[in-house]
Amino acid sequence: MKHITKEQRYVISSLFKRGVSRTEIAKELGVHKTSIGRELKRNSTKTGKYNPDNANILANERKERFGFKRRFTKAIEQRVKDYITIEQWSPEQIVGYCKKHDIDMVSIE
Repeated sequence: MKHITKEQRYVISSLFKRGVSRTEIAKELGVHKTSIGRELKRNSTKTGKYNPDNANILANERKERFGFKRRFTKAIEQRVKDYITIEQWSPEQIVGYCKKHDIDMVSIE
């Protein structure tokens, strides 16, 4: 899977500021036009401005946040059963408590 590089983000920024279409930017970089659209949507400010340095920071944060797989281990399963049966907590309460206390947990699903 190919990711957009920091250098490519500078090219996107330059071309985007000049009003070049997303399709033309994609052709210039050799990526699909939806990749450019996603990049601009995810990493632009609320006012629609695109900063390649901020875009790179945001992209790296997403990589770190979703870079590891969480496993539903026996220990987590037992912890969830205890919280549900003893404490009578909902899945949302369990996940919230674990996040607050930095305890490994999977999603509410």
